[in-house]
Amino acid sequence: MSNPHQHIKHLFTLFVVLFASTLSGQNVSGYWEGQLKVMGDSLTIGVFVEQGDTLLVELDSPDQYAFQIPATLATLKDSVLKWTIASLAASYEGKLSKDGQRIEGTFKQGGSFPLTLYAGHSRKKLNRPQEPKPPYPYSEEEISIKEPQGRYDYVTGTLTMPATPAKALVILISGSGWQDRDESIFAHKPFKVIADALTRDGYAVYRYDDLPKAVFQNATTLDFADVVNRIRDTLSQHPALRHIPVGLLGHSEGSLVAYIVDNKRPVDFIITMGGVAQPIRQILCYQNAAIAMANGYTCEEATQSTTESDRLYAIVEKAPTREKAMERMRKYLERGGVRRTAKSLGFNPNQLQHQAIQTLCSPWFYTLFHLDPKPYLQHLSCPFLAINGQLDLQVEAGQSVRLMRQYLDPKSYKNPYSFYDAPLAYHTYRIIPSANHLLQTCKTGSPNEYGEIEETIKPEVLQLMTDWLNHILNHYY
Repeated sequence: MSNPHQHIKHLFTLFVVLFASTLSGQNVSGYWEGQLKVMGDSLTIGVFVEQGDTLLVELDSPDQYAFQIPATLATLKDSVLKWTIASLAASYEGKLSKDGQRIEGTFKQGGSFPLTLYAGHSRKKLNRPQEPKPPYPYSEEEISIKEPQGRYDYVTGTLTMPATPAKALVILISGSGWQDRDESIFAHKPFKVIADALTRDGYAVYRYDDLPKAVFQNATTLDFADVVNRIRDTLSQHPALRHIPVGLLGHSEGSLVAYIVDNKRPVDFIITMGGVAQPIRQILCYQNAAIAMANGYTCEEATQSTTESDRLYAIVEKAPTREKAMERMRKYLERGGVRRTAKSLGFNPNQLQHQAIQTLCSPWFYTLFHLDPKPYLQHLSCPFLAINGQLDLQVEAGQSVRLMRQYLDPKSYKNPYSFYDAPLAYHTYRIIPSANHLLQTCKTGSPNEYGEIEETIKPEVLQLMTDWLNHILNHYY
C-alpha cells in the first residue's frame, strides 16, 4: 500500500538544489559523482553544476531514479561549494581539490555524512516512452484551491479538457506518502500518462499535488477525503464541468480515500489501481514479508522480520489514542523490544526507537491503523472497477480482489469466474497478469524493478479504464 520510499529503512530521501549566488574560485562546471553511505547502504549521488551569471546546481540520485531535482540555494567561494535545501533541512559543503578533480565535503540531513564528489562522470538518462509530450490534442488549465479559511493555496493541480464536451470528470487520488500531481516515482509519471489517455478518450481529468508539506505531515486519510470533496465543490462551478458525471480514480491508499469520499457524498463511479480491502496491519505484514523474500531473504528470515514489525503494528492498532500508542511503544522498546527488533531488521537500536515512534505514531499512520476498508466498501453506492497487479508485492492482489467482491457482491462472490478476463459489468474486478503495484509489466513485482522498467503502465490497463468508463456511461447514465 505504501510508497516504497516510505519504509522505515528507506526514510532517508534525497532531493536537490536549484540556483544561486556568489561566484569565485575555480571552475566547477560539469557533472560530479560520489557515494553516500547511510545506515549501511551506499547511494550514488550525482551533482550537475553550471557556472554563468548565476550558479546552477542540480542533484541526481540515480539509485533512486531521481534526476534534475530543483531546490533552493548554492554558492561557490574560495573553492568551497555550498548548497542548502531549507525545506528538508539538508545541506552540503565541500572544498574543490587543487587539481580540480574532486570535491571533498559533508552532506547533512538528520546527521553528517562524508561525501566526496569526483569529476568526469556522464549523466545517466532514462527512457520513459509513455510520458506524454506536447503538443496535446486537448487543453490544460492550472487550478488552485484555497484552504477553508482562504489564507493560502492548499491544492494546486492540472485540469485536462478534451476538445469536445467532456463525457465525465475523473479526479485522480495518489497513494501514500507525499506525491505530486503526476504521482512521480522513479522518473515515471503514472498520473500524467493516465490523464493523457483518459482525456484523449473524451474525459476531463484533474490531478493535483498533495497538501503543502508543512500541512501534509499532520494530515490523515480522512483529511485527504475532505480535500477531494473540496476539489469536487470547486470544479462543479467550472462552466465546462456542470451537470456531468463525476468519479474518482484512486491508487493504493487513494482507493481508501475514494471509498471514504463516496460514503460521505456519493460519486458516479470509482476506479482503483492496486486498491485495498484489508486493514493496514495485514497489508504491511504481507508487504514486509513479500518484499523481503524478493530481496533475497529466506522465508524464515522474512517471517522473523515481519513478526517483530507486527508487534509494533499491534501496539498502534490497539492503542485508544496516539498518546497511548507512543507511550506503550516507548515502554515496549525500552524493555528490550528495540534490541530484538533492531537485530531482526538490521537497524541501529537508537535510530529504530526514534524512527518507529515518530513514524508509526504519526497522525497519518495512527489514523490508518484505525480505518478498516470493509464498512466503506460495503456501503459504496456507485459502479466500481478494481484493477490489481498479479505480482503486486505491496498489496496482495488475490486477497484484496476477493474481499472487494465479497463486500460489494455478497450474494455472488463465490460464483466461479476469472478475475483476469471477466466481462465488463457494474462492478468489475480484474487482476492483471505479470503486473506490479504500479501496473507495469514486471518479472518479480519487487519495488527494486520500478525504476528499471521503461514502461510506466501497461497499455491494457489504460484501455480497460476507458472501455469500462464508456460501458458504464452508456448503460447506467
